[in-house]
Amino acid sequence: MQEKSRIKLEHVELFYKFALAASSPVNSRRLNYLDTFSYLKHVVKKNEVKLTASEEKTGARILEHVGTYMMMLQLNKVLEDEWGKNRLQSKDNDIQNISQVVRLIRNAFAHDPFEPCWNISNSSKNKEFEIPGILTLKTVDLHGKKLERKHYGGPLALLRLLQFTKKKLEKSTT
Repeated sequence: MQEKSRIKLEHVELFYKFALAASSPVNSRRLNYLDTFSYLKHVVKKNEVKLTASEEKTGARILEHVGTYMMMLQLNKVLEDEWGKNRLQSKDNDIQNISQVVRLIRNAFAHDPFEPCWNISNSSKNKEFEIPGILTLKTVDLHGKKLERKHYGGPLALLRLLQFTKKKLEKSTT
């Protein structure tokens, strides 16, 4: 795996783990705010950026949501860089299924990131894309539906998918 790709995947994994930790229901601590924020000529006071407890919880859930999108975007780019544009037709079933799952989730977010909706191409409809021991994405009747965690196994399945993909990429270049 190229060094650039390895760094990208490390950063997106760190971001995703941070987002998962921040959105955890156990995490009931409030955020700490500086009295003053400044950058170049702009200055804002604490009361201009401080969120209510409810807004902080919503923000944490949004952070996880954005983390999922960011991870799929970055993972898709790395897969294209490392395995090429024809990875969806790879003879390696893992490469093909990883690539399909990542592409389909990324596409769901692409046109409306805060309300992702499945956009399943005809060539991917009514199929199962399995990454053994991690997740199975069944595309039967998904097209046009709101993306839900249960469709792909949830956030921890995506974390495992990322980790599995990193190992697969490392092996494919050694």
